[in-house]
Amino acid sequence: MPLPWETLLPYGIVIVMFGITGAGLSTSAYVQNNYKPKRWNLDVWDNQSKETPAI
Repeated sequence: MPLPWETLLPYGIVIVMFGITGAGLSTSAYVQNNYKPKRWNLDVWDNQSKETPAI
C-alpha cells in the first residue's frame, strides 16, 4: 500500500520552518555583529579587550 502524500505534508512544513528559523537567527547574528561573520576560538587577548560596562 503506497504512502499518501498528505501524511508527509506536516513533516515538510516542520522541516521548512526549522530552515527559515535557522536562517533568520543566522542573519540576525550577522547583522548584530556589524555585517561580519562570527568569530570562533577567541583567545585570552580577545576576551580581555572586550568592552566592559562602566559602573
